[in-house]
Amino acid sequence: MRSVREWDDVAAEARRNKTEVQIAHVFSICVEKNSKLPEGHPNRKYKGRVVFQGNRVWNQEWEEATFLDLGSAPATLEAARFADCYGCIIGHDTEVADAIQAYVQALVEGPACWVCLPPEARPKDGSWNKFRRPVVRLIKALYGHPDSGTMWEKHCDTHFRKAGFTPIGDEWRSVYFHKELRVLLVVYVDDFKMSGPSENVAQAWKLLQNGIVMDKPTPANKFLGCTH
Repeated sequence: MRSVREWDDVAAEARRNKTEVQIAHVFSICVEKNSKLPEGHPNRKYKGRVVFQGNRVWNQEWEEATFLDLGSAPATLEAARFADCYGCIIGHDTEVADAIQAYVQALVEGPACWVCLPPEARPKDGSWNKFRRPVVRLIKALYGHPDSGTMWEKHCDTHFRKAGFTPIGDEWRSVYFHKELRVLLVVYVDDFKMSGPSENVAQAWKLLQNGIVMDKPTPANKFLGCTH
């Protein structure tokens, strides 16, 4: 919030310095998840979030901004089933966990991005009334940004490798194996599934939790929309 500036000043500065900047809007939404479930079901609930409006992004010249748009490469259903199979070996277990507010654990990369906040998110003391179009720097890879999935995957990949996990290969993206612990890790956006020797799975989760904020791992239950 301390980075607030007038958008015209940010754009003019970028033009003088011949640098690229972006401007966009963020807004709040509220949805009812799993509305098809009966009333009172624990998985039927309202969820609010603030999102990046990816279809209204301009640069300092008021031209449509361009992105890397690399897209994400989540694990396949076959990879998840292979983890199930690996976890069924005698002496092995399979557990799952969700990352908490996954995308905003990763930093925004690329040109500096400035966003207009909705009125309800602005200071109530009137300190921003002097601005015609106030903008603030976007620091984290907010949901809705065209490259947020890529930035989140890069953030995870960097941490996984530091923790000793090695990618299986291009055939199965977002699947890793820890050779020392003999643990298999499957990642689908913010859903993690891990299989391996029972005595090693807990240690492997701790390695991940050193750099990624996630819920407490639980025995395999729901993954990719399937209840196990």
